Amino acid sequence: MKLFENYSLKNLNTFHIDVKAEKFIEIESSAELLDFVKNYDMNSKNILVLGGGSNILFTKDFDGTILHLTFKDHQEISENDESVILEADAGMNWDDLVKYSVEKNLGGIENLAMIPGAVGAAPIQNIGAYGQELKDSLFEVEYLDLSEQKFKTLSNEQCKFGYRDSIFKKMLKKNFIITKVLFRLKKNPELILNYGNVLSELKKEGISNPTIKDVSNIVRKIRTEKLPDPNQIGNAGSFFKNPFVDEETFQKIKNEFPDVPYFKQDGKIKIPAAWLIEKSGLKGFRKENVGTYPNQPLVIVNYGKATGKEILDFAMFIRQTVKNKFNIVLEHEVIII
Repeated sequence: MKLFENYSLKNLNTFHIDVKAEKFIEIESSAELLDFVKNYDMNSKNILVLGGGSNILFTKDFDGTILHLTFKDHQEISENDESVILEADAGMNWDDLVKYSVEKNLGGIENLAMIPGAVGAAPIQNIGAYGQELKDSLFEVEYLDLSEQKFKTLSNEQCKFGYRDSIFKKMLKKNFIITKVLFRLKKNPELILNYGNVLSELKKEGISNPTIKDVSNIVRKIRTEKLPDPNQIGNAGSFFKNPFVDEETFQKIKNEFPDVPYFKQDGKIKIPAAWLIEKSGLKGFRKENVGTYPNQPLVIVNYGKATGKEILDFAMFIRQTVKNKFNIVLEHEVIII
């Protein structure tokens, strides 16, 4: 365990906001985490578990303690003819796990390549991209129950996954720290190719019988062309969730925009937030050091020395503009601190 005070978080959030944490503690094992929880008054001050900092916007210095889990091992713990159970520590880089599964020809998370962040954060958000969601391959989650000070496990069903949602955002909110995530990955998966332009890009490459690696490589190619590298331009990926609307609202939009893209899911209709932002005239829009990325308006970027407050104000401007035009209120995906 390592303790730092007045610690800069600039390199620990992908917006690169220059804020400080009152205390910053590196936790190097599950046992060390349990020891910390048993000996620290968890209710005395704000505590935040920070992984890759890829889904967070700091608007001010953090007045409290930040825990950063640095244990990042992974191992295959069992298998049968159809699948492998892969266990990964919470501190492991998510994309490193994707690369490992792809090299082992284990399917289930190949479409989730290049999503920034740590493994431990993935179930909270039920991360998803290009037709796959974490819930499709998650087997089990191990977490530390902060009130009972003991480790517990949740099955896939018990996690109550929804669209960018889980039990960790609701019933367990602020009473857990995820320590391990287990996945059931398939040896002979059915590849998901019909989302976005994955299939068309495979055809361009002359690939008619794609492997897991082919699909993952195409996703990487698409993301590289479409999304900014947070190491070059500060951003947290998709800032807003794709909204669900009822049939009446959808028909009103379709009457004005017959080509509106949409997806039917759970009895409702999902419209891409990026499309709504673009049709509101905000694709590539910039205000001083903050803007929407020209290739993907769902991504808000920090072009220089923007503060977290400036980025939040810009996001709220987008939200209000879309509401004025479509009467749809966008919900932010990024955590605001």
